[in-house]
Amino acid sequence: MAAETLTNKKLLITGATGFTGLHACAYFVRQGCTVVAAGRNKKTLDSIQGVISAECHLEDREQVNDLIQNNLPDYILHLAGKNSASESWKHPASYMESNVMGTIYLLEAVRQHCPESRMVMVGSRLSVDPAKGAAAVPHPYSLSKTFASWSAAAWHSMFNQHIVLAEPSNLIGPGESTGFCTLLARYIAGCEAGRGLPLFRISSRFESRDFLDVRDAVAAYGVLLKSGSSGMTYPIDSGKEHTLGELAERLLKETGTAVPIDWGPESASLSLDSLNKGTGGQQGAGLLKALGWSPQYVLEQSLADIMDDARIQVQSSTS
Repeated sequence: MAAETLTNKKLLITGATGFTGLHACAYFVRQGCTVVAAGRNKKTLDSIQGVISAECHLEDREQVNDLIQNNLPDYILHLAGKNSASESWKHPASYMESNVMGTIYLLEAVRQHCPESRMVMVGSRLSVDPAKGAAAVPHPYSLSKTFASWSAAAWHSMFNQHIVLAEPSNLIGPGESTGFCTLLARYIAGCEAGRGLPLFRISSRFESRDFLDVRDAVAAYGVLLKSGSSGMTYPIDSGKEHTLGELAERLLKETGTAVPIDWGPESASLSLDSLNKGTGGQQGAGLLKALGWSPQYVLEQSLADIMDDARIQVQSSTS
């Protein structure tokens, strides 16, 4: 399929106030899109430069229907949903409502009002292949993302909707995130500011993951919106794994302050999260790069930007 252009097209971004969502809004505004930013927090939505804000709770079917009917987007980037594996153990039904039913309400509203819209559905590497059975699911969050992605793929198959699935690796970069790098950077910045903080503990310094800058992921979503093949699942990653211990050591090199760290057990220990590599397997591997995308942010730049942003946030909270 020939690449399309997003300039002057209307793009709906769900989850616009989240870590990735805020980066996506800024990126696509620069691309010349008319961006409709949808989310729960009206105050944050109204603060995003250059977008049309749309307060919406995806668990509310009528609100989702109105969102689509009132805006009729040409493109949709579906980022919204709950994303904490640990929290999902406490509120499993809430995760199913948000991630599964919210996605289905969106798919159905698009089918009814603008079936020609192109959607990128952002899934998770913590999803599992349903063919492996229920025993392969490590936590409710994984189950919810598995069902959400499977539903999107089914809507493409049943109703011929233009849906591309993306499975990003662990996203890092400046901004509000609950990821390991941001949490450690905020801790380091707090130590630099002389704050008395509880000891930062690394669960396993040997745990290895692929880390990708969120700005590279957003650029990949743009490529998929324009040129991705409907029904295809595209893994999005840097192509290289790093241990949590390695990332911690690199961040600590960014400071001249003594920072106490509990490095965790001396032997390798892997969480269930780290053992899941997504449902897409290799069916999309290499195809994204063939469409013209490749990562632009090296790890050192990502970590330096995270550290700079952490210092700004700590300083602003104390002023």
